[in-house]
Amino acid sequence: MWRPTAVVVLLGVAVVALGWWRPWRNPLRLPERILLEDVVAELPPPPDSPHLEPGETITGAGARASHVAEVPGRVAWQVVVPGDAALRLSVAVEGAKKREPDKTGIRFWATVAGQRVFERVVNPAATRRDRRWFEEQFDLASWAGRPVEIVLGTEAERAGRPLAGRAGWSHVRIVRERVRERQSASPATPNVLVLLIDTLRADRLGCYGGLPSRTPNLDAVAAGGLLFEHAVAQASWTLPSVASIFTGLHPRSHGAFGVRRRAGKILPEIGNGAEFLADALVTWAEVAREAGITTAGFSTNPMVSRATNYAQGFETFVDFPWLLEGRNWTPAREVNAAFLDWLRANRDRRFLAYLHYMEPHDPYVPPPDGRGAPPSGIRPSVAAGWIRDIANRVNFDGTGHLSDAEVAWVRTLYDGEIRGWDAALGTLLAGLDALGVRDSTVLVITADHGEEFQEHGRLAHGSQLYEETLHVPLVLAGPGISPGRRAELVQGIDLFPTITALLGVAPPPTLPGRSLLAASEARSVISETARGIGPGGTSIDLVAVRDAEWKLIRTPALERSELYDLAHDPTEHDNRAGAPREEALASVLDRWQASVPRAAAPTEHDPSFRAKLRALGYAE
Repeated sequence: MWRPTAVVVLLGVAVVALGWWRPWRNPLRLPERILLEDVVAELPPPPDSPHLEPGETITGAGARASHVAEVPGRVAWQVVVPGDAALRLSVAVEGAKKREPDKTGIRFWATVAGQRVFERVVNPAATRRDRRWFEEQFDLASWAGRPVEIVLGTEAERAGRPLAGRAGWSHVRIVRERVRERQSASPATPNVLVLLIDTLRADRLGCYGGLPSRTPNLDAVAAGGLLFEHAVAQASWTLPSVASIFTGLHPRSHGAFGVRRRAGKILPEIGNGAEFLADALVTWAEVAREAGITTAGFSTNPMVSRATNYAQGFETFVDFPWLLEGRNWTPAREVNAAFLDWLRANRDRRFLAYLHYMEPHDPYVPPPDGRGAPPSGIRPSVAAGWIRDIANRVNFDGTGHLSDAEVAWVRTLYDGEIRGWDAALGTLLAGLDALGVRDSTVLVITADHGEEFQEHGRLAHGSQLYEETLHVPLVLAGPGISPGRRAELVQGIDLFPTITALLGVAPPPTLPGRSLLAASEARSVISETARGIGPGGTSIDLVAVRDAEWKLIRTPALERSELYDLAHDPTEHDNRAGAPREEALASVLDRWQASVPRAAAPTEHDPSFRAKLRALGYAE
């Protein structure tokens, strides 16, 4: 299966200036043809090999299983070189992540059949720019058809000095390259721009009845587009929900649950691949790229990053960092600016792009005009919008709940973040207009999940399957989309066949979802989470099935079922377990659980996942 090459985009004033004065040298401009790769041979790291992480933990720099190198040292690989092949590898030095002038950099080198093809010095103790993985590639045409020895070596740049850190090789592989002609932009073949707003509840939006409206720009898009009134997330937190959106599969089929257990306890220090999108899975970005469509992703959430392999299929993928100085996520305006810079250089190409925003995820820190003054008597951390530690005590221990005044205040901050994102949406739409692509671009606007404000006793998201975390917005708008509102149930797995239908390419034939471009008959939808919290903080699985009027939530470990009549009890506070409707929904759920394919065992993982869980508030 072909795999993408992530293009690391460096965005800044100098880059933009260079692109304006010398457009033929603009580094954001992609080559005329799309390069695809088939991996034909790989040098995997030894079993239980350490992971090196040269960058900051949650910036998306990525930790990788590595051949940790002695310095000086060498690794030899005997291989027969196929035709039309190239050698790909990555190198990094994991240091103290601070300036240390007395330490020496490490020189990496590689030879093929005794001929040196690569050399690079990496010194993270001297420059922040070296605190990353360096991707390298070399043509092997001269050795096609021959058995050769490939040697990977290291040595100190300056003898007699302490090393700048641990040196490692990763992703050492021989690939056979293929190319696809890049599709040109055309009014007859629209672009698709997917906007995912993390943690966005549908009921807080004007177009979904939230008054006063906090989202005039989104409301205008929805008024001219197609709004789905009952869109349901496949999971109540980011990792499995976005994986379902990307792959069109239920969480238990793609395997990105993000949970490992020991004696019933949730272990945030994941090590079994449950936080990693397996290479064997197919994403809509991969299908689009194979068809010659230019793909780009911009993500502010470290769960959706190169480190977790969610970048697969995107020719360009930008991980935005957690902002240490502001103690917040990269704001939407910067995400949009980076995307528009990229688009300015590539607007003559047909594109599929994905923008992942972190408003209104906590910490709730809206722009100043969206805050106001906090009420007196509330805790300082709540006043500042920092509820993570409180949420963990509430959720895991059942203590420290927010007062009514505190709940009202954090809702105010949450709504202020929504207003801030909507203002940035207006800027993005103006940018699309200015570049001449608005009328040829279909917008897909959705969320991965919602947010809890103690409606069922908890805060944040991920541990329950009530509507406040599962009911998400979904709006399609652009060429070929007939305006209107549709009331049937739709779900995250429907986006894969919908996006490929918009692009005019075929999705994998066995996807369980269906395209939303045409109305369809009524059906039930399924959501699940493996991060439910049971008595004493134990981890439990929850699964829910709902139809147009009723919803069943099952907690197998507690032998508990909850049944809600959503038509008459939309806030889910009157448990009707045992009512006649339960049997029919339980039958639907049993048939689904018996037939849904299970994920294969993962072979990779992201060892920095524990820090990411903590940063996002999913773990104590």
